[in-house]
Amino acid sequence: MAASMKGQKPELKHYLRSNKLPDIYEALLTGLAVMCPDDPLQFILDKLRNLKENGIDELNWDMFVEEYMKPPNKVITESNLDFIFNLDDESMIDFIDIPVNIQRGQGYFGGRFEGITKSRKIWPTPEMYATAYGHYNMSLKNMCFSAWMQYYLHKKKKKLAMEKKMNRAALHHAHRILRVHLNVWRDWLRYRKGCQAMAYHKLKRIYFVSVGIVLFREWRAVAKRNKDQREYFERLERGENVDDEETFGQGDGDAQDKLSGQLGIELAVKVFSFLDIADLARCACVCRSWKVIAYHSSLWNRLDFSKVRNRVTDLVTTKLLSKCRPYLIHLSMRGCSQLHSATFTALSECRNLQDLNLSECKGLDDESLKLVVKGCKIILYLNLSHTHITDASLRTISKYCHNVQFLSLAYCKKFSDRGLQYLSAGKCSKKLEYLDLSGCLQITPDGFKSLSAGCTMLQILVLNEFPTLNDDCMIAIAAKCTKIHTLSILGSPLLTDETFKRLANNRHLRKLRIEGNQRISDLSLKAIGKNCTELEHLYLADCQRLTDASLKAIANCSKLVVCNMADVVQITNTGVQSLAEGSCAASLRELNLTNCIRVGDMAMFNIRKFKNLVYLSVCFCEHISEKSGIELLGQLHALVSLDISGCNCSDEGLSSLGKYNNHLRDVTLSECADITDLGLQKFTQQCKDIERLDLSHCKLLTDGAIKNLAFCCRYLTSLNLAGCKLITNLSIQYLSGVCHHLHTLDISGCIIITDKALKYLRKGCKKLKYLTMLYCKGVTKHAAMKMMRHVPALKYSDDEIPIYYGYK
Repeated sequence: MAASMKGQKPELKHYLRSNKLPDIYEALLTGLAVMCPDDPLQFILDKLRNLKENGIDELNWDMFVEEYMKPPNKVITESNLDFIFNLDDESMIDFIDIPVNIQRGQGYFGGRFEGITKSRKIWPTPEMYATAYGHYNMSLKNMCFSAWMQYYLHKKKKKLAMEKKMNRAALHHAHRILRVHLNVWRDWLRYRKGCQAMAYHKLKRIYFVSVGIVLFREWRAVAKRNKDQREYFERLERGENVDDEETFGQGDGDAQDKLSGQLGIELAVKVFSFLDIADLARCACVCRSWKVIAYHSSLWNRLDFSKVRNRVTDLVTTKLLSKCRPYLIHLSMRGCSQLHSATFTALSECRNLQDLNLSECKGLDDESLKLVVKGCKIILYLNLSHTHITDASLRTISKYCHNVQFLSLAYCKKFSDRGLQYLSAGKCSKKLEYLDLSGCLQITPDGFKSLSAGCTMLQILVLNEFPTLNDDCMIAIAAKCTKIHTLSILGSPLLTDETFKRLANNRHLRKLRIEGNQRISDLSLKAIGKNCTELEHLYLADCQRLTDASLKAIANCSKLVVCNMADVVQITNTGVQSLAEGSCAASLRELNLTNCIRVGDMAMFNIRKFKNLVYLSVCFCEHISEKSGIELLGQLHALVSLDISGCNCSDEGLSSLGKYNNHLRDVTLSECADITDLGLQKFTQQCKDIERLDLSHCKLLTDGAIKNLAFCCRYLTSLNLAGCKLITNLSIQYLSGVCHHLHTLDISGCIIITDKALKYLRKGCKKLKYLTMLYCKGVTKHAAMKMMRHVPALKYSDDEIPIYYGYK
């Protein structure tokens, strides 16, 4: 179109401009391009009709485009359209419109028009020259301004470049100065490190010399003690007379008071904290400084009268309670049968008491307990087991003990369901977390329903020795007490799978103890293994219906720590394999397979996968051989306690066990009849840290074995020699001369031992607390009675040897 309008007359161009034909064209073209109508011709006719009706005064280039389709920027400008229609042609400036024969009318689109005749040519006027001159001057000014601006920008750029160079130079200078100072500092640091290295080597040499001196002194002391001990044993073997007072390790002869003189008060109080009430009373009588330490307040916030239960009286307790009542927090009167109302009256004044144990107090009744709980209102732990309290006491507890969390009513026979109803209706019911009702056979299902309705926050429930406990009782508990995570129901044979399925649905169970239940089956364990993923402790002793499927069900309890399947005779190697291949293998620390007679060597092979196993019992598992089973247990390097009683273990197996695992602390070898002195000697030479050892009914052991045991295992604390008929007084003399930490000893059935052995024990084993001497015919009753003054717990009889000892 541009080419077609190039040579047209100016009048035509003026006509197009005055009637806005380019604008109409632009608006139509824009509408067609943007809207893209299906019928373009009809679109054009509609828009032209719209223009005819509304006129062209408000004409705009995008008026035919809907609002939502309008572009943000103008695509075709007026200058472009002017160029298309050649309206900017220079020929337009040579003519001035002079109207001749004006004819006014209305155009097609409603606009006004008038006839135009051809204009005559006019020369430029002075005003036009002035305008042109001004335009020229303005162009020169613009040119000069542009040149000046370029010069200015050039100078500015040059100045910025110079500033940049100066900054770089200054930075380089600063870095150079820093480099010089760094070199000086580096030389100084090298010098200081050299000095420190020299000082370190000197201190290191001094340290090693000091350590060497200490080690040499200790080695010299140990060597001297071993020499004296060896000479002592040799003199005993030669039959020479040894002074009864001659023992080793009984002190250094220094009788200075280091507690009050050299140690600080804090350390002295820490030492005294390991003493009981009787010992503290004796220490207070030594001197004034010890009396000050013995009466320190931190030593009297916890009192335990159970250790002196047979001697404590109302006079003693009232005196002590009156002195320490402001800071007394923990108090135990378990088994104190000689206490009466005076003690309980003094006890009611201990307002800060939080932990109270009145178990087995025969003098406790409803009135005494009411007096105590009315005064001690912040009690958290209350133990009333083996007492004669009734429903009135439980009503008192519910009324005054608002914060009690721990409550033990074990073997209290005189309260009834009404007492539990009082307890569940009291203010303490919502805070009670621990409840022990063991042996309370008088409770019926109605009592358990009342208990579960009020004590919904129970977390630990103990119902041991409860042969009348049935599913109705436990279902009521499981329905309301949904937060129970620890449950102990030892000796409840009437419970079935239904109870444990209900308990498993609560999903909080972490510790479960069951014993002697012949109705529980694998279905219960499957439900527990599926729902109780937090299970940590599982005790299922003597549950005969359980099989390998039970171990497979709990194998995926990844947090299982203790698994006790004692006397579950249907457990085989397959069950142990399932347990070892499950996710619990990494966390299991204790495993008890006592009397699982179908467990054999393959189970021992799989037990090796329990890398963190600390305790293992496979006693009386007769199918475990010595070479393929016992020796594999030595590869459990984390194992500390082992029970292989009644297994096929001889000297070779015992030697291999000690060779591969010298970290054992507690070993039970009862009824291992093939063990001799040689095997025990090799074992004790390798496991010198043994603390507890059971050698009962190892009939081939003699005094030589006990000699090696005493020489190697000096930290022995518990020893069982029952049924070792070849043991004599010489063995007891070996033990009393070296094993001064021994506190438990069983010599039942040692028929050769006489009164002289007790004399050795009194002189050497000062820490002995438990001594068992059943069927010891060589020990007289008079000597045993005399020994009772030195040993708190002593059992003695001179009856005939039972048949099961196997003596001929």
